[in-house]
Parts: sequence; structure tokens; C-alpha cells
Amino acid sequence: VAIVGESGSGKSTTAMSILGLLPGNGKVTEGQIIFEGEDITGFDNKDYEKLRGSHIGLVPQDPMSNLNPVWRIGTQVEESLKANNVVEGSKRKERVVQVLEEAGLPDAERRAKQYPHEFSGGMRQRVVIAIAIANNPRVLIADEPTTALDVTIQAQILDVIKVAQRETGAATIMITHDMGVVAETADDVMVMYAGRPVERGD
Repeated sequence: VAIVGESGSGKSTTAMSILGLLPGNGKVTEGQIIFEGEDITGFDNKDYEKLRGSHIGLVPQDPMSNLNPVWRIGTQVEESLKANNVVEGSKRKERVVQVLEEAGLPDAERRAKQYPHEFSGGMRQRVVIAIAIANNPRVLIADEPTTALDVTIQAQILDVIKVAQRETGAATIMITHDMGVVAETADDVMVMYAGRPVERGD
């Protein structure tokens, strides 16, 4: 599903409400968010923590502000595995290399030992995709994942997300204002304007 609309139309707010990450003054006041048959709008932070990462993965818009500059790349992917306790300790290093390769990062074993500043924008975006898919989530949310990238890298990143979606079988929500991205990736599209969905279609 692609959610499309101009800046400020509520696309990212919609995504953050699914993850229970609205700012302090934000809350869901009507409607439901149904995840695997359950309305999660009444969840508290502890409940959401069980969902985030392990069941719902997020590919954020700006990888540089989401990666820790003083931690090696491999450590950051491993941290996600540790936090969600999906892969046992002895197999984590192996899984780190595997997901970095799945996200299209060449020479993943060597790259895992490097720091974010040693990576290009496209490579950093691949790392946050790897973190998002590391725990085989049921839902993958990609929040404008190609905004800061040049056109050739954009196409590669969209391919990586499509492959990740196929591999994990995750339902994917792609947030964008780019109709080219919608045409490339989406089965269904919802258009938002001024905080409300105004149109839906194939």
C-alpha cells in the first residue's frame, strides 16, 4: 500500500500512530488500527515495544539521524536482534551479515565493521532497511525512503524494499509524495490531504 500526499498531509503521522510513536501531544481519537485481528490503538508503551521491530519494522526517512555515529554498522544491526530476542546469541553475527546482504550491501562482512560516516547515503539507507527486516516483521513501513537519494540510487533502494517484502512476506506501507515510486511499488494507493484520506484505488 502506498500512502501519498503533499508535505503536512498526515502520511508520517499515520505511520507513527501504527508504531505507537506519536509525539506527547498526539493520540488516536477515533477509528482502529487492526494488527493480526487485534485493535492496537489502546496499547500502552510496553505492548507497543513488543510489536516494534519484531512484528512491525520501520525504514526511516533520514538514515544518518537514525544511525549512531560512534557504533559500528554490525553492532547496530545486532542491537536490533538483541532487543527483539528473535535470534539466539550464537547466530546473531551470522544473521547480521545475512540481512546486510539481503539489503544489497556488497562485502557485508567487512562493511559490518565500519562506521556510518564511511558509507554513502544509499549504503546507509540499505543499513536501515537491514535493521527493519532483521527480525522478519509482519508489517514493513517505509517512510519516504528515497527522498534524499539521487535517481539511480532511488531505483536500487526501491528494488531492495521489493525484494525484502517478497523475502519476509511482510505487508508493506510505502509513504511517499512521488507518484513514480507509487507506480513502481504499490498494489494499492491511498491519497491523503489535510490529515484525511481523500481517495483510494489500485
